[in-house]
Amino acid sequence: MRRRTVGIAIAALLLLALVGFAGVQFLVHRGASDAALVAAKPTTCDDAFRVLKLAPSVVSAARPVCLAQSLQFSGELRGSVRQGYVVNRDGVAPAAMCTVPKRWDDFPQARLAVVLGSKAYRLTFAASGPSEHQPVTFSNVAGHLDLVSISDPSADWNQATGTFAVNADGISGAIEADLLRDVSGARPVHVNGKWACGASSTQSSQANVPCSLFYSLNQLQEADVARMRAQSCKAEDLTFSGAITGHLDHAVNDHAIRPHPGIDGDNYCGAIGNQYDASLKFSIGDESFLLNLNPRAYPSVGPGRYAAGSGPFSANAFLWLGHADPGQGGLFVPDEKVYWYGSTGNFTIANDMRSGIIDETFSGVLGHSSSTVHITGSWGCA
Repeated sequence: MRRRTVGIAIAALLLLALVGFAGVQFLVHRGASDAALVAAKPTTCDDAFRVLKLAPSVVSAARPVCLAQSLQFSGELRGSVRQGYVVNRDGVAPAAMCTVPKRWDDFPQARLAVVLGSKAYRLTFAASGPSEHQPVTFSNVAGHLDLVSISDPSADWNQATGTFAVNADGISGAIEADLLRDVSGARPVHVNGKWACGASSTQSSQANVPCSLFYSLNQLQEADVARMRAQSCKAEDLTFSGAITGHLDHAVNDHAIRPHPGIDGDNYCGAIGNQYDASLKFSIGDESFLLNLNPRAYPSVGPGRYAAGSGPFSANAFLWLGHADPGQGGLFVPDEKVYWYGSTGNFTIANDMRSGIIDETFSGVLGHSSSTVHITGSWGCA
């Protein structure tokens, strides 16, 4: 009987020991899990400032270029990034934010200082080629993506496979790629999510204010805006597709400011001898354009249908990229290198000689000869 009692006591002690061990293991695993959750908290620019031990003056300079990110890292490096600041090619000093590239200018390179764990890294997106203000995805990313430790530049994940995308603004996009460093046995770092190295323009049209995007984007003077609203903002119904997309419901034809004829003429609406000019200036997205309907006929241009020419020197219409100059009353200044000419289709001039319809494709010239813009709908210049 006594042996039985001792055996029961020993069994009870063993059971308590097992329960205690299991409890300790549970707490250990729970603690590890809680630590993992803390470690997985998305890092911010403040984390980068702290890890890099930036001086207060440098932190002040870096805050304006601290941008929202949404990046996940797994594999050899793990973590998530909610913010990163735009950093110089070398060192830790902040750099200027990327600006939206002008159409057919090269994409800017994005360099972001981010933190994973307790270390800071420089993540670089180097998109190649010119911006066409269209979204683009790069599948051959070797040499275009790089992740390097800021404290140890020899730790460089520069062998990249996968894709990264650039939005139409040219300064933001997405990534789904593996980055590998040239070390025997190294595992790749998988990166996915959204990135940004600049802020897109906040200019937008005001509700129920025709032509307001054109006024704000070109920062026109209040007096010029008042005049254009009263006399020069004309109703349109034009749809753009191809390299430029959008619907245009109003455009400016401002006879009060230096009207002049020609293929890049501004503010004209009417016949001059054997030629005709109807100019419309407007904004779509973050760009401004001038459309000039410019047919020729001997002895004079009258109502009717005018077909596109066979090339730039015989074209019946031109579309220019440019801007309205606030220092010259809003006079349009075309970019002489970025324009399209009417290559196929036609437009009509109505009996009033101030309106008509158009269904025409415009082709780019020089370095953007593959670019086309299709315009269809009704137009008016007075």
